[in-house]
Amino acid sequence: MKNKKWLTAAVVAGVLGLVVIVALILGGANGGNTKLGNNINDTAINWDKYEGQAIELSGSGKKTITEAGVYTLTGMLLDGYVEVNTPGVVKLILNNATITNNSGPAIYVAEAKTAVIETAEGSENTLTDGAIYNGWDEDVCATVFSHDDLVLQGNGVLKVTGNFEDGIVGKDDLKIISGKYAVNAKDEGVRGRDSVYIVDGEFEITAGGDAVKANNSDEVSKGWVKIDGGTIVASAGDDGIHAESSLEINGGTINITKSYEGLEGARITINGGEISVVSSDDGLNAAGGNDSSSPNMGHYQASSSSYAIYINGGKLSVNANGDGIDSNGALYLNGGEVIVDGPTNSGNGALDAEGEVQYNGGSVIAVGASGMAVAPSANSSKYSISVFFGQTYAAKTEIVVKDTAGNVILTHTSAKSFQHASLSSDKFVENGEYAVYVNGEEYTTTKLAEKTTQVGQGGMGPGGMPGRRW
Repeated sequence: MKNKKWLTAAVVAGVLGLVVIVALILGGANGGNTKLGNNINDTAINWDKYEGQAIELSGSGKKTITEAGVYTLTGMLLDGYVEVNTPGVVKLILNNATITNNSGPAIYVAEAKTAVIETAEGSENTLTDGAIYNGWDEDVCATVFSHDDLVLQGNGVLKVTGNFEDGIVGKDDLKIISGKYAVNAKDEGVRGRDSVYIVDGEFEITAGGDAVKANNSDEVSKGWVKIDGGTIVASAGDDGIHAESSLEINGGTINITKSYEGLEGARITINGGEISVVSSDDGLNAAGGNDSSSPNMGHYQASSSSYAIYINGGKLSVNANGDGIDSNGALYLNGGEVIVDGPTNSGNGALDAEGEVQYNGGSVIAVGASGMAVAPSANSSKYSISVFFGQTYAAKTEIVVKDTAGNVILTHTSAKSFQHASLSSDKFVENGEYAVYVNGEEYTTTKLAEKTTQVGQGGMGPGGMPGRRW
């Protein structure tokens, strides 16, 4: 029986892996354009049919809600929590509410078809948990914890302190529509097991672990993060934003000021937004990182072709001590503006991929160490220049690319020292001549006779193979 169970599990894992691979093959370079769906159908709830009820918080102890409806919470609970336990839907409106629980979560959703936490306009609300949880199940680990779907919204402020582990957790799907959030957590800041969907809002997150995370590694269709808008400022001890499966960014402003790895997922798609990443290891990582949180689940391990990074639009700036952008599969640069200040050590590269690197649109300026510099694929539809400099340039060195008419095509001032630059632009044309200037002095002029024109010697070819030498 044990052998049969093992064989069945292996077959299922293989089929799941094959489904992902086929999807990527069919998608090709534009496969990242498929957008993730909505995770919670909260807009279908008719809240008007419920008569609102007011709850004045005071003293200590547990306040339990067992009926579906809309509840407005005001006042201060000094040592206790609010529990939701009903098969129906519940909306909690926080209107200048303060809840502190010295031995557990501040808001606990034991059961609800959908739970909504809304901050009233103009209100400031504070939720704090205890450093030790007494008498709670092992999986309850956050100041705001829900066993079921959780939606956050409103026009007020919510301050969350996670002294035990996490700040905000939805064990199923988590959706944030609006509001202002300040989250300071010992481990994860904001986590949804099945998914995290951020529509809008303002976030300041300080986390000892991942700032934003979806951690379901058991089901191939779950464990995803989607960001459509809002402003996120995050400082993380581990990943800035982590998805076990897909990470999709369509808009908004994301500023990851500190992280081990900035953006991590088995599949990363950036369609828009302004993104800035500072990382001590990889800036973007499509699986296979050095930390234990890398999304190397069984249903993605069948092949490196299961992993991919697609940059289709937006503005991306990366400052990484490891690889700037690292894919254990392919890397497709299809649009937008990409600037990478990569590693200063030659054990990593500004751009790195196990598969091919395609330049298909937008602009790219990636500078860093030269030892692991990767050559773009001949399948690229746009032209690029790969420059191996004969020396190491210091931080704050200016690189400018001009055409023969003197028009500036690309410009960047480096954040750290470098020996290599990978340069591409929609304005590059076949057989066009372009001059590369370093600190105002012309370094080289080259003609783009091939998709990638290399100046100098060094680096790696596509897939980590030795590069072509000139």
